[in-house]
Amino acid sequence: MLYSLHDLLMKMGAPEVREKGRMEWHYFDKKKNALAGFAEIRLEAGGERLTAEMRHLRENYADDEGTVHAQYTESFYFYAERTARPGHYRITKISLDGDDYANPSKGIIELGLSVFHARALDISIRMMEQVFNKQDILDPVAAPDMKMPPLPRYREALKKDAVPKPERFGVVIPFRPRAQVHRAGA
Repeated sequence: MLYSLHDLLMKMGAPEVREKGRMEWHYFDKKKNALAGFAEIRLEAGGERLTAEMRHLRENYADDEGTVHAQYTESFYFYAERTARPGHYRITKISLDGDDYANPSKGIIELGLSVFHARALDISIRMMEQVFNKQDILDPVAAPDMKMPPLPRYREALKKDAVPKPERFGVVIPFRPRAQVHRAGA
């Protein structure tokens, strides 16, 4: 199956690879102090080959049958070679979660590219959460109150009733029925 480089990179969610030659995302598991997920797309040999790899460790993962795995590894491998037609590549291998497909059909290619895009997006989101330390934003440590004490000359005024109690005052808003309102130009 032939695809243009632009189409392949758009379907994998990384059109920048055309200019940069490589793009990668990764994040770490703080508990295990190890790499928990990475995804990479690269042009090799001066653009002769396009390779994409992804590996993502998930914990307490429920598969399609409903079986829960304590740890599950999602994986993806993609290999394409440039053809004689400029800017076009032939996909020669896709591996998705351990299932290898040599010379895959269009359906397998489309599935693989969309799965890679979704999983790479998940990895990039987790990477950015670590970069910005999102947990500190979600659960901030309570900052001590920095309320300044009132100036000495205002302390006495603050002790007294600065605002009268609601029972002692009211607001009256006068109005007239619309029929009695004089309109300019009417």
